[in-house]
Amino acid sequence: MCSPPTEQHQHEKNRIVEGVGTMTTMNDVDASIRLSSTDASSSSSSSSMLSFPLAMVLSMTSLHFSLWLPFAMPLFGISRAAQLTYVPASYAYDPTYTRFDNTIWTYGTDYALAFVMLILGISCHRGGTCRVASAAAAATSVGTIAKMPTSSSTTNSTSSRGLRAYSFGLLLCYSISTLFGGYAHMNYVGVNELNANGFRLVWSVTVGFVSFASCFMGLIGREVQDAFGARGALPLGPWWFWPVYGTYMTIACGLGYMSYKRPACDIFVAGITQFPTTAYCLLALGLRKWQSSSSSSSSSSSSSSSSRGDCHPSSSPIDYVKLPYRIMYYIGFVGNSPLLPMYPLLVQHSGMSLGAINALLHAWLMTMWGMQGISLLHLIKAIDSHEWMVSKTR
Repeated sequence: MCSPPTEQHQHEKNRIVEGVGTMTTMNDVDASIRLSSTDASSSSSSSSMLSFPLAMVLSMTSLHFSLWLPFAMPLFGISRAAQLTYVPASYAYDPTYTRFDNTIWTYGTDYALAFVMLILGISCHRGGTCRVASAAAAATSVGTIAKMPTSSSTTNSTSSRGLRAYSFGLLLCYSISTLFGGYAHMNYVGVNELNANGFRLVWSVTVGFVSFASCFMGLIGREVQDAFGARGALPLGPWWFWPVYGTYMTIACGLGYMSYKRPACDIFVAGITQFPTTAYCLLALGLRKWQSSSSSSSSSSSSSSSSRGDCHPSSSPIDYVKLPYRIMYYIGFVGNSPLLPMYPLLVQHSGMSLGAINALLHAWLMTMWGMQGISLLHLIKAIDSHEWMVSKTR
């Protein structure tokens, strides 16, 4: 004869039922997570499949645009001057149209550019080792109160690793290009030497590194968008998108698509191919709302009135980016654009020697590339300062 269920038996029964329900719920959650992971994986895979043809279309379009643009500026007689200056060569030179300067004004300023860009590149690469004093100053500028060490100790950043590497790559491309350019201007004299395989190799490196600089410029824009940009304002895309673009342009350079009777013209056409990556860099930092100076001051005063000595890191590295460096960043990346119409006008109408023209243009490049390097170093230090402050709260 069965005894009636006791309260303990009923409690155990309820616990078993609850356990079964919990297991069912967990299984449902696991299945949902696996389904979401599968959907995300398939979405990422399809996005990558679409990115490669998009990279190829962008590369081909940009190349054709770069070959067309010098002749499409009718104002001030630029198109006519360009027709006389940009004569296609495909690495075959002749005495009629070919002009190549061999004075120290050209190769001397090339070497100076190579040296300065290398120093800037190394500075960017080492930028992750930021002094605590810099972090303290940046923290104070955004109204952060923290007990800072007074030593000159350093901290190694991991968040800025990508931006450091790509900034170094960009500036190294500039350095190698001008180093080989200076060597070519110094050692290859006359049309016969320009038609030799040695010159083609050296000049392909000179122009090729300007072409491949687009790779690092695009990757810099990607890092800037990720660290400083407004969320969702620009797509990041797969990492390899911009290396594909830069490689395409470099191959086109080696095959002679950017070769002109005046070899200096090759550099300007290679520079035009950088316009998509330049736009990407500018938009990455520009498409966001910036804290006004008044709100920044109020934030600083409210922090100063706080009686606590706790460390309150700013919410984002963007709070450490100062206006002068933002302006320098914008000008540096877009500032070489006027060189495209300037060069044919100077060659055809100024009466200046080629050496003087090249020295003037190299001084311009020094200014704009220098602005790029200095502003990128500031962005790197902004990321480092933010990371250092966050680490102090842990």
